[in-house]
Amino acid sequence: MLNQANILKQITLLMVVSLMGCGGHQPQADTEIMYFILIDRFVDGDPTNNAGNTPESYLAYDGTNPEALKHYQGGDLNGITQSLGSLKAMGITMIWISPFLDNSNTDYVGWWPYHGYHPIDFYAVDEHLGTLDDLKVLVAAAHEMGLKVIFDMPFNQTAADHPWIDDASKRDWFHLDSHGAPYAISNWFDQEQIEIGELHGLPDLAQENPEVSEYLFEVSQYWIEETACDGFRLDAVKHIPLDFWRDYNRRIKTLAGPDFLLLGEVFWGAADRIQAYADVGFDYLFDIPGYYAIRNTFNKGGSIKDFSAFYATTGQQLGSNPLATLIDNHDVARFNVGLGEQAWQKQLLALGWLMTSPGLPVIYYGTELGLPGYPPVSAEGDPQDFLNRLPYPLQIDTKQAQRKAQFAQLTELRHQYSALAYGQFNEIYQDWSVYAFIRSQPDEQLLVILNNAGTEEFLAIPENTGLKITGIDLIYGAGSLRLENEELWLRLPANSLSVWTFEGLVSPDLPGRVEFTDRLSRDYQIITLFYSDPGSNVSSLQVAGDFNNWTPGDYVNFRKGDSLLIELPLKPGVYNYKFVLNGDEWVADPNAVGFSIDPYGGKNSILNISGP
Repeated sequence: MLNQANILKQITLLMVVSLMGCGGHQPQADTEIMYFILIDRFVDGDPTNNAGNTPESYLAYDGTNPEALKHYQGGDLNGITQSLGSLKAMGITMIWISPFLDNSNTDYVGWWPYHGYHPIDFYAVDEHLGTLDDLKVLVAAAHEMGLKVIFDMPFNQTAADHPWIDDASKRDWFHLDSHGAPYAISNWFDQEQIEIGELHGLPDLAQENPEVSEYLFEVSQYWIEETACDGFRLDAVKHIPLDFWRDYNRRIKTLAGPDFLLLGEVFWGAADRIQAYADVGFDYLFDIPGYYAIRNTFNKGGSIKDFSAFYATTGQQLGSNPLATLIDNHDVARFNVGLGEQAWQKQLLALGWLMTSPGLPVIYYGTELGLPGYPPVSAEGDPQDFLNRLPYPLQIDTKQAQRKAQFAQLTELRHQYSALAYGQFNEIYQDWSVYAFIRSQPDEQLLVILNNAGTEEFLAIPENTGLKITGIDLIYGAGSLRLENEELWLRLPANSLSVWTFEGLVSPDLPGRVEFTDRLSRDYQIITLFYSDPGSNVSSLQVAGDFNNWTPGDYVNFRKGDSLLIELPLKPGVYNYKFVLNGDEWVADPNAVGFSIDPYGGKNSILNISGP
């Protein structure tokens, strides 16, 4: 078993032993663990630069003034440098920092650009965050400790008050209509609109213009040569033409070498929308569809059946395309939003999935502490994602220190057992709440079991054909296992991850996926919903919601008089859902207890299930 006391000791001593693998995408790159830092919200290493050149841009958050979070909070490059030892001890090997480029000095629509995505000078460091020398020191210090540094590069847009806006010679550097007006995005599924329309009202660069594409490459070359950084996280990829990315990625690899990491943010929730970007030179794409599946499963109470089906489908759509996995980031609600008393246990379980499944895990700053967040959109539809960007605590409390140590146990597990990073993945069991799989390579075999139920579960799993488990040893978690009559007899704590090493046989022909076992965990309830249909116009009633990845599900249903009834197995929680009539008509449940705004201007129904 991994020893928590040893982890705490490692954090205290700030270990500097390198755990890094090779850069660029090779299978070993999945052994990296990336940590995303929103610079202004991390550590304040130099209070003298907090207000930059504009005193009103800084307003400290004290826990009672949420509007202050629309201002700068003081985090800077020096603060990251001072934190490298702690990050290293926590098992992080790669740091992605938010854009440091000089940003506008105006509070655009009431928000100061503390996040870094309103560039006004692509060749300068923003004065709130430090200096070029501070950036160089950060990268050099990280390299001395065996850590890599990835820069966030926003190439889709400029600040609204960028000098180019009033420069007639740069008019064709932006997407403008014949009247000189910007394009608006009215259809977020129209690729042409997405590429030429303004994102959040910011001037949209025309990357198809050779002068613009050359400028962006020269900017990239400057920062690579000036700092010796290790890669780029490339923002808003879907808003920029594919031809630009093909050429840009090829040129960057030629310039910086194959180990220079290129990580693309294609913010689509469906895997088929990401496919087009899989062969244009990115080392990794963010697994945004996987983010939603993880959240719907471990936060929203979705079933393992739907979770497994999701990965089976995306595996077919994306094949072996390398993905960077995540449970939250700065653009969405923190994972723990909407969770109750077991919030940390569920979050730790979701992190456990990240650390035991394929991909490059990406951790949002503060996630290791259980830093709280809020819905990114208010009930009135107003943006409030700044509430998911709280400042990192000046001092972590006892509970946060314990959580940090538990997170470090997971990173140590992934570093210690390379099969978790790039071994073969084989399911061996799935039911409504329990998921068991094997990660194996020739010299290492591990059994991983997640119990997503809020109750302790007892069950027996038959050994699959092609699998023979012997010499088993628990290395993580508190589950217990007994081998009897070619079955695995299990006791699994609520909301838990348990990992065993074992000897025995894992056949190369072992199936990657297994059939679903219809076993409900003890925390499920059967909920009955109804839809009035006096005219008998509905022949098929399905339900889609955040409990089944918004995929129309066939559940037990029947007609009773003028109504169609459907029975859903659900855990306690708050759910958003819609009825799907006759296979294609999506409607809110008129009998729901409440409603929420959906992303497309309609409304979802809300279902609130209390515990037993």
